[in-house]
Amino acid sequence: MAAKILRFAKVGLLIAGLILIVISDLQSRNKKLRIYPTQAELESVLPGASVKNRQTKPVPHYPGKIEVDGQSKKAAALLTAELPPKIKGFTDEINILFAVDEDGKILGLRVISSRETPYYFRMVRSSGFFDKIIGNNFDRLGELKAVSGASISSKAVLEDMQSSASLAMKEIFHREVPQSKSTSIISLYLQPRIIALAVVLLFGFSLYFVKSGRAFKWVVFGLSVAVIGFWLKTPFSLPHIFQIASLRVPFSSNPYLAVLGGFVILTTILFGPLWCAHLCPYAGLQELAARLGKKQRWHPSLQTIKAGRELRWLILFAAVVLYFTFGVRSGAEIEPFFHLFSNQLTVVGLVLVVVSLAGSFFIPRFWCRFFCPTGACLILLSSHRKFFKRVEKGVESSQIDSSSENL
Repeated sequence: MAAKILRFAKVGLLIAGLILIVISDLQSRNKKLRIYPTQAELESVLPGASVKNRQTKPVPHYPGKIEVDGQSKKAAALLTAELPPKIKGFTDEINILFAVDEDGKILGLRVISSRETPYYFRMVRSSGFFDKIIGNNFDRLGELKAVSGASISSKAVLEDMQSSASLAMKEIFHREVPQSKSTSIISLYLQPRIIALAVVLLFGFSLYFVKSGRAFKWVVFGLSVAVIGFWLKTPFSLPHIFQIASLRVPFSSNPYLAVLGGFVILTTILFGPLWCAHLCPYAGLQELAARLGKKQRWHPSLQTIKAGRELRWLILFAAVVLYFTFGVRSGAEIEPFFHLFSNQLTVVGLVLVVVSLAGSFFIPRFWCRFFCPTGACLILLSSHRKFFKRVEKGVESSQIDSSSENL
């Protein structure tokens, strides 16, 4: 009886979660970014400019002037959301107000609104990236180094500001501006980092078919930790899933999400959660912890294991409610690997990492088995495993929802 109640409760949570995602998506599509600045925001980038003096031609802008060595120069403040192309970060749009003078120098900037994933946007802000832009000429923005771990978001800011400033120079100040070369989709997906990501994913995929022993598995996990974890800083996580669930994958600006997300979703449907089994960098670290603690292994009862595994469904539902109902985007940042593979490990993130890896010392894949909401989502994608042996095999090898309770 208790098992049936639990099963119905899980189905109810799943349906409720899907409804919340659909409602949130419909609402967000009707909700626009805040476009126009306040007077204080405008003056912070271009002192003396007025919101009442907004001009719509030749392009939308706020005219102004600056004094340099006793000489007056024309300047203008612009909003990236009003000029093509619009900034698309790791997940969604960013609206930046910035000022440029008639010589092309960036005088100041301010973020007006953003739908970007909070994690990546905080990385960009805290790195001092925006301060580095101020004082540079617009045609040299491409020389600035992107923020490690948030390269998609930071590069999007640079490219869009450069394009907007170029338009301002031509239309407002009537200056000749050399045409910048646009990046093709093909070259975007042939970047060394994307190729390295694809190679690691193919290695992990091959483990499903090739019986090469544990040595090759450790090699793949090592590559995953090094490349996907610490170099690319893009392990598959809840923000990726929520972005895909909202049907807003920026294929033209975020090849990482397209390649990684596409691989994980497709292989999970066809072969079970191979990502969890062979490629997740945090799973690799947990496996290492379990190997080191082999002699200290705990053997909880079958009932305890089954009860513990239900926690991840509650965590997943709580994250869905926070993210889609209350708009708390950081609600998707509750996984330890999301914090570990970054340049800014917070106290909360450090606690999550220490506790989950310490737990794996005694119980293999401690986080995966009992708490991982991303794993829970991939289990849902593998729910047809009863009808396909290859999917069941993938679930078994992932160890996150195996019918074998051996620890």
